[in-house]
Amino acid sequence: MNARTETGSSRSTGDTEPSTDYAALRRDPEYAELNRALLDLVPVGSGPAVLDLGCGDGAVSEQLLLRDPAMSLVGADPEPDLLHAARARLGDRARFVVGDAAAVSRLFPPDTFDTVVLANCVHLVPDLDEALAAIGQVLVGGGRLVFNSAFYSGAETAADLPLYADLVGTARGVARSRGLPLTRSAAGRPSGLRRSVGDYQAALAAGGFTEVVTTERAFTLGPRFLAALCSTPMFAAAALPGIDRHTAAELLTETMEKQYERAPFTITRHCVYFSAIRP
Repeated sequence: MNARTETGSSRSTGDTEPSTDYAALRRDPEYAELNRALLDLVPVGSGPAVLDLGCGDGAVSEQLLLRDPAMSLVGADPEPDLLHAARARLGDRARFVVGDAAAVSRLFPPDTFDTVVLANCVHLVPDLDEALAAIGQVLVGGGRLVFNSAFYSGAETAADLPLYADLVGTARGVARSRGLPLTRSAAGRPSGLRRSVGDYQAALAAGGFTEVVTTERAFTLGPRFLAALCSTPMFAAAALPGIDRHTAAELLTETMEKQYERAPFTITRHCVYFSAIRP
């Protein structure tokens, strides 16, 4: 089994599009299935205006346009390199702007979008209340916010927690043995990863959103998905702080492959999905 993935932010894969830290994850069929449940929450028809917030390299933007080619789609992300990859693949089918969730009310006029989508990134939003307030301003009355996350308190099963601990602990040991500058994360576990389903529900209610629908789904994920996940900056930087994220990703992937060769495994992880309306 060889689950090695692209880890360079601009390395060529032989495709016509630039490679990104998220390229392997975008191509993973298990990741596509995880996204499909979110896409099902997005209304289609009547040429809606949609904001794909935290769009990254445009993986979900592309799927949104395939589902509804008539939509007017804007993607926003704080990483210019990822937006470059999104533009290279989607061209003039969508417009892309630099910005994070808290900035959308400064980037766009009020009542601009019928739907706002945050796919697999809400856990990276540091101030959820601020972000929801900004999103509420750019949504039209009756507009819909949909988002999901597989990184929240309760996403991991108790049975699989030792696998994560072994992966990260072994990778850290290898890093130390190679003299890599591993440090403690000053901030500890990012606050977004500590949020619970109830925290999101409470924030939506406090932000004035109504008709909140919450769904949790369990996914069985194999080593290919884990290898792709290891290549992402979020996972690599959190697991091995202080090490260049590309080196960290390679270490994590190498460790994961050795674990799998020793004892093949899958993991079960929950993903939570939210749909809410701005009155």
